[in-house]
Order: sequence, then C-alpha cells, then structure tokens
Amino acid sequence: MKLEPSTLPPHSRRKAAAAALGLALACAGGAAQAQSRVQLFGVIDSGITHLSSSGSGSVNQLGADGNTSSRLGFRGTEDLGGGLKASFWLEAAYEADTGAGGSTSVDNIKNQSGGLTFGRRSTVSLSGDFGEVRLGRDFVPGFSNLAVSGGGYHAFGTNGVGSSAALFYPPAGARGVTHVRASNSIAYHLPKLGGFFGTVMYGFSESMANNDGRVVGARVGYASGPLSLAVATTKTTHSVLGDLKQSNIGASYDFGVIKPMLLLGENKAGDDKKTRVWALGAHVPVGSAGQFRVSYGAVKATNVANDANHIALGYVHNLSKRTALYGNVARVKNKDGGKAYTVGDGLAVSDANGSGTGYQVGIRHSF
Repeated sequence: MKLEPSTLPPHSRRKAAAAALGLALACAGGAAQAQSRVQLFGVIDSGITHLSSSGSGSVNQLGADGNTSSRLGFRGTEDLGGGLKASFWLEAAYEADTGAGGSTSVDNIKNQSGGLTFGRRSTVSLSGDFGEVRLGRDFVPGFSNLAVSGGGYHAFGTNGVGSSAALFYPPAGARGVTHVRASNSIAYHLPKLGGFFGTVMYGFSESMANNDGRVVGARVGYASGPLSLAVATTKTTHSVLGDLKQSNIGASYDFGVIKPMLLLGENKAGDDKKTRVWALGAHVPVGSAGQFRVSYGAVKATNVANDANHIALGYVHNLSKRTALYGNVARVKNKDGGKAYTVGDGLAVSDANGSGTGYQVGIRHSF
C-alpha cells in the first residue's frame, strides 16, 4: 500500500524533506554551473624609471608597465553543451602610477580614447570543435608576434625600456592606430591541429568614404615542444598615408638552459615609406625563480624616419606565481642624421644622430 507524505511518521517526513532540499540544491548547483563562470582579473605594474635623451636632458619618474601592461578585466564562459561554449572578455587599461584610465586607440585610425574604457579588449565569441569565432575589439594578427603574451618572439615583448615597440612599431608618418588592435572586427581562430595554430581577421571600416580603417590580417604558426614559429600580416586601408601594412615572422627554440628567439618585421605606408626591422634575443633561466632577458636589434628606414639600433638587458625574479620584481636597461642609437627613435615614453631625442637611454626597476602583481 502507498503511503501519502502526511501519513508518514515524523522522523520519516523530516528525512523526506531533507532529501528534497538536497535534490533542489543539487539541481540549483547544476544550473549555476551551466551559467557563465565570471572571473575578475588584472595586473598592476609600477616602478621607478630614469630616462635620458640627447638634447633633451633626463627625467626620473614613477612609471608603469615596465614588465607587463597594467589592466583590469572581466571574462567568463558558458558551456552550452555538445562541445559548444559562449565566452566574453572585457579588459581595460589603467595607469598604475596615477590610477587614471589608460589611453587606448579605440576606432580604427580615427580617434583616441582616455578614461577607463574596455579599449584593450572587448569581445564575445562562440567556440567548439570548429575553432572560435570572435567579435569585437582585439589584437590584430600582425601584433601577436611582438608580444610575449601573444606567444611572440621578442625577449621584452612590448613593455618597458626594452620593448619591441622601440623599433618594430611603425614610425611617425607611417602609423595608423591599428598596429596593435582593431575595433569592429570579426576573427576566426583555428582549433587545435597538432601544433598548428592560426587566425584570420576582418575589421569593418564603418566609413562611408574610401573604406578608411578597414583591417584585414592573418597569422599562422606551429608550436610543439621546444619549437615555436609564426608568420603574420595586417593591412589597414588609409586614404591619406596609403595602405598601412605590418608583417613579421618569428621563431624560438627552448633548449632549457637558454631560449633564443629571432624576430623579423616590415612596416609599409603606401608605395614608398618602409621600415625593415630585426631583433635577436634570448631568455635565460636562473634557478627556479629568475630569468635574464637580452635583445639586440636594428631598423633600416626608407623615405621615413631613419636607421637606428636598440640593445636591452633585463632580469625578472618571481617572488611567487603572482608577484615578480624586475629591472631593465636599454639604449637606442639613431643614425643617418635622424632622431626618430628613443626608449620609454615622454622624452624624445632632440639631437641628430642622438641616443636615448633608460633604466628601470619595478614590481608586478597579477590577480
């Protein structure tokens, strides 16, 4: 005979209620697990920097981003089932030394933006066995080979006085704002195919005239075991400067006791302005917590800026998985009567054939 709940003994009713509550909580937990797992993350990097430039004197400053770019972000992923996932990523730049929002190029070629905006990255995507389709603002393919965070091939990435930006970014007169990121873009990232990886991107100009700001780019590479290599290119339509094109190829091999890396690049603006750049560098581990970084490179310019070379040496000591101390020193030397290149920010070289030197020590913490 079936008993109704009201006819159960008191202790049995309590057990039934507890079981029902447990089942409800389990169901709620399962539903919550299916929702987006949202993560707050970021980096704060600050240090003391000394800069000197020929004809401009010297300056001491409490600077930022000597090792890694300071940022604040939110990201999350929802498992949609069947191997399909939806994700979002919102990331803002800020100045660690002042607390102000970082200035980031937002619109392709047209405008700059300050304040705490999600100018570093703002994307939504779907991913699965087919790869990932990502929409919004993100790194252009031609930038990834320059940055350590992008799996790049420069010993200092794009931070500090040793930054690859010193020579590899297009010089004034051949630069839009899409040599790092593009807005209004759609990108497809290949799924894992052994060690092969790749990205293609198209950024809409959203302009009624001349397609100014339209971005097209691709990056393909291979990374397996100690070997990594990749080639990338990005082209931006620009009716005044001519089409802007950034191309590079890089490779590294980790021998354990040293990881050498080579990076070659070319920036073109229109038909006649061009810079060709190379850098040879290495990471050398020191015990279980330290790493020396060294880089030497040179740029050869045609109809824009001038030739120059750049040398840098640095050391990073990890206090934990999240916190590190670092120190860098670098020098840029201009040639051919030019003065286009310097190290650091805010202290240009004023003398022809002048040089720029930078020293910095700092601390980086991620969360």
